[in-house]
Amino acid sequence: MEIIILDDNYILGHKGMLAEHGFSALVKIPDKELTLLFDTGTTGSVLMNNLRLAGVEPTNINAVIISHRHYDHTGGLKTFLEARSGNETLVISHPDLFEPAYAKNRKGGIRYIGNPFRKEELESLGARFAYTRRPMRIADGVIVTGEIPREWGPSHTGHMLRQGEEGLVEDILPDDSALILETEKGLVIITGCGHAGVENIIEYATEIAGEKRIAGLIGGLHLMGAEERRIGEVVKYLTSREPATIAPTHCTGLRAQAALAAAFGKRYAVAGVGTVFRFE
Repeated sequence: MEIIILDDNYILGHKGMLAEHGFSALVKIPDKELTLLFDTGTTGSVLMNNLRLAGVEPTNINAVIISHRHYDHTGGLKTFLEARSGNETLVISHPDLFEPAYAKNRKGGIRYIGNPFRKEELESLGARFAYTRRPMRIADGVIVTGEIPREWGPSHTGHMLRQGEEGLVEDILPDDSALILETEKGLVIITGCGHAGVENIIEYATEIAGEKRIAGLIGGLHLMGAEERRIGEVVKYLTSREPATIAPTHCTGLRAQAALAAAFGKRYAVAGVGTVFRFE
């Protein structure tokens, strides 16, 4: 099993590849002849450039999984579909994929941060949407979590907003989901932004899969701007779960990444665009 980071805030010197505020990862499982695209980053030009340099043809990707509806995870989807020349493309997501999403900044301003495309627009390019709120096993050893319960820890949705009956209300982002890959040494969990909270993501993933061991945790943990107390809570929790590899990217934030690197030592992987992970 091979996981390639295609879109991220950081780049690690891979010549010609591009970085941006966004996230996308390619999952290749050769023995199942399965190649999945998890999220599509912010801009199609970055995604397609990095796919080309990774030696991956868009037509060889079997399905797209969208972690949640924010622009930095959905923005490359239209260009990706166009590159597939109208071939039908399975897109797995939560039913809220096309619901508007907003964020409030520190000065009280509000901006749109949702999926920039209309459903009809993407369907005209070959997208076939499969929506799920519940765990979906899309292949042996490959599970999309669907909605993640918030039973084991806090979520990271404080400044997110959605349209309510009488105006904008708090958005708890029920659509935030993760991808679970079952390996011989435990679960590999890929997150988009981790809005559901890492404790909830991991506990729910282990409950779904019936496996306690964590072989890898890769993706955003949404700790950028988090208080030191919260970062400490996450470090303590993750230390207790003993992941064999941890690679926090995208919206994790430099302070949280530094704290996790100090706690995990050689098990911490510095990741960015072009980074490749391999699991049995």
